[in-house]
Amino acid sequence: MTPSTTLPEADLPGIRNLITHHREKGHRRGVLAIAASPTWSGPDSLDLDGTSVRIRVAPSVLAIRDALTERTSYDWVVVLTDRESSEIPTGIVDHLTAGRLSNLDPWPALRELFKASRQEFNLLSTENDAARAALRALDDTVPPAPGGVLTTDHLFGAVADRNFGLAPTELTPHHVALWSMDASRTARFAAWQSHTDAALLDQFYAWLERKLGPLGRAITLVWRSKGPELLVPLGLVAALIDDSAAAAAVFPAPLEATVRVRTRLEVTLENQTLTEGQISAWGNTATLAVAGGDVPDATLRRAEDLVTELQATALVGRSDVLRSALAPRIARFAAALDAAGRVSDTGHLTAVENAWADVISHRLARADSTDAPRDVRVGAASLRLLRWTRRAIATPATIADWLLHYRTDLSWVDGAVDEAFVGADDQVLAAAAHRIVTTVRGRRAEQDRMFAATLAVAGAHRSTGPGAPTYVEDLLDRVVKPLTAPTHGRMQDAKPSPVLLIVADGMSASAANEVVADALRRHRPQWLEYVLADGDPATVALSALPSVTEFSRCSLLSGVLTRGGQAKEREGFSAWLAGHGLRGQGQVLFHKADLESITRGSALAVDVRAAVDDTAHRPVVACVLNDIDDALDRSDPIGTVWTTDRFKRLDALMSAAAAVGRTIVLVSDHGHVVERREQPSVQRGEQISARYRLATGVDPATLPSDEVLVDGPRVLTDDHRAVLAVDEQLRYTGLKAGYHGGAALAEVAIPVSILVNGAAPSHLGLVEAPGPQPTWWAPARTVPAPVTAVPSAPAKPAKKTATKAPAQAESLFDVGTPATAEPVQAGPVGGRDRIAELLESDLFARQYKTYGRKMSRDTIAMLIRETIDGGGVLPLPRAAQILGVKVFRAGPAVQVLAQVLNTDGVVVLSVTGSDVELESAALFEQFGVAP
Repeated sequence: MTPSTTLPEADLPGIRNLITHHREKGHRRGVLAIAASPTWSGPDSLDLDGTSVRIRVAPSVLAIRDALTERTSYDWVVVLTDRESSEIPTGIVDHLTAGRLSNLDPWPALRELFKASRQEFNLLSTENDAARAALRALDDTVPPAPGGVLTTDHLFGAVADRNFGLAPTELTPHHVALWSMDASRTARFAAWQSHTDAALLDQFYAWLERKLGPLGRAITLVWRSKGPELLVPLGLVAALIDDSAAAAAVFPAPLEATVRVRTRLEVTLENQTLTEGQISAWGNTATLAVAGGDVPDATLRRAEDLVTELQATALVGRSDVLRSALAPRIARFAAALDAAGRVSDTGHLTAVENAWADVISHRLARADSTDAPRDVRVGAASLRLLRWTRRAIATPATIADWLLHYRTDLSWVDGAVDEAFVGADDQVLAAAAHRIVTTVRGRRAEQDRMFAATLAVAGAHRSTGPGAPTYVEDLLDRVVKPLTAPTHGRMQDAKPSPVLLIVADGMSASAANEVVADALRRHRPQWLEYVLADGDPATVALSALPSVTEFSRCSLLSGVLTRGGQAKEREGFSAWLAGHGLRGQGQVLFHKADLESITRGSALAVDVRAAVDDTAHRPVVACVLNDIDDALDRSDPIGTVWTTDRFKRLDALMSAAAAVGRTIVLVSDHGHVVERREQPSVQRGEQISARYRLATGVDPATLPSDEVLVDGPRVLTDDHRAVLAVDEQLRYTGLKAGYHGGAALAEVAIPVSILVNGAAPSHLGLVEAPGPQPTWWAPARTVPAPVTAVPSAPAKPAKKTATKAPAQAESLFDVGTPATAEPVQAGPVGGRDRIAELLESDLFARQYKTYGRKMSRDTIAMLIRETIDGGGVLPLPRAAQILGVKVFRAGPAVQVLAQVLNTDGVVVLSVTGSDVELESAALFEQFGVAP
């Protein structure tokens, strides 16, 4: 008797194949005895291609005899038996259609399953057990074999797709790495592995290793020994021991340290060794797999655990993705910042800029996002302030010049000071940041005093002419009215263009910088900032004096200098609308109580939404938001990033305005200074307001230097005189989180922003606003950006690339030495077009065929060219225009293109915040395009 374990288990494809074979020979019915394990898990009776089949298991000759009794009841009786031919009597054999014991031949069944007439030579090494296991792993939904020839690639592509969701189009190292982080799909593989035949599993691994090219050995070693779910975690450790990587020069380690980690890694792989190239490629692939935002926490946690288990902690700073790598990068940056902050030579910024580039190349850094780690926020702000201190101090001559300088430069300084003031966890960084902030605040205090002296002379009286500022009482006339221009000019029946005026009470220019930047980053709806093309763009205005709500907001909404509360504001706003032919039907000015009247879970009150929607009868609608002003009373605004969703109703108002095509004018009535709870914080008696006091009996000659006397018609106190606080530490009332009413630039400079959903209507005379950040916000570009119709975002520090530099590691770049930098030539130069050469390369053709066929080559060329022309940075809204997608789809679209351009684990194209970033030198090197 043959042990049943040496015989195959019968399967439906094999049985169908045998019955089909006999039917083709003219047998319409019969009995088949098959040499197979006497087990069957399927139904005993079934219909196969229109014939009734009975399947019986027969572990004995007697059982075979019993099965024969059913031959008249079914077209075919199939007997699965482990009896040898010599044991079966002649009387039984005579009743068998084949006249003998049949064997299961899996190959015809396998070919039939794939509708193939032929098969590749040495398919599955011609092992029957592997072929039978493949049959069991598949069903009749598999795709037909191309050309009628069943190949190993087609067979295992179907097995992987059908059993554990690894599609044939995803059989690249990068996609396998992404697949391995999907717990549901790796669990399916584990289930398939547990019941498949060992012969088929061995053949699968051999095929996978061949399919994945140079990385095949590393991937299959891990997959076999530890399971696919450890491909990425172990790969992230492998990346740390790659001494050829850029980060290795920045975070060096003794040779014995990397050897120890490598030895432990190989022990983990059951003492299998890998070449330097395999380790490097594996590390790059794992790093690229977790470079995106949607990475399972379990993957990164396991990687962190493996760093500890394999004693690789000393090397962890080399990782661009592991959370524990951020601390050593911050520490290295903090040391460089501390050193640079102690000298005045601009050349010392090179080291700190390079160290900062290593920080922000980490996936968790996200320096300008609201969820950036505390030390990253403090580090970014401190470095920006350090750059600012290396510039000459501007001393504008007029009120208008001061206001513009504040809007375009000093407001960014104030925002960075607040960001740095939250404090760092790294003590070296904390000390360095404190020294820098102290220096900056001293300079800012001097500038506020210089401005206050100018304000005392010229700010209390209106002036006219080319050098005059925009006053708060002029904003309705200078900004809102032009935006209501009808589409058809002055035709009597033309309708005014609709406007939504949003007054964010107490919003300083630094807060407005954050709000507008966030609005432009948001994907829904697609907001762009514009300025009026005629005359000087009104991007900043001077508040009424003192800069408090009663005076400044009422003047803003009335279009004339006046004072009063909400009733006076409604009266004044209605009068202005009527005087300009814009008075509509129903309520048009909404204050806090109106906006808070929410019912039935709506984002906006019914009356507010109705007013915004009614563009035909209410062309201009105004809403007052008190979120910032309230925060000055109730919370600590230092370190708060003012995004649109921090306002209760701003997002909803913007969405409603976008839906009906309203242009948004976002302004404030005054700004504010914050309470830093430090000494000295000066309070001079109980007065009527936090930052101004009455001037009765005050002699200007006796005023201390931190106060200023203003006297004139724009001072809206009863006697048109007031003493205003200048230094931010000075207050006249009790302790709060912030104050307003004084003479500091942060209080009297009113930010003005015009926002349009999409392209601006041509008749409004708008042009897209230039990039708002000052030049010191980011390091200087080493590639000059040409003047284009679309303003480019400021450059960001370069990331590490795979290019080699003589006598040093490739991770460093020489910020501050543009004279020695070789500019990247992107377009046609000397008869060459390097981008065209790139698109004609064999590597690009392969990458494009695999990943990028839905994107035209011309589109790819345009995006690459404009990004290079912009110094390696392209705003996402412009990328969306080039790619022909909505802004909210720009990021995913660029990630598709990144699959084409990011090869061998080297990231040359990425999305960082609201920008597309391109490492052009590495790009051309990767695709073999000569300099």
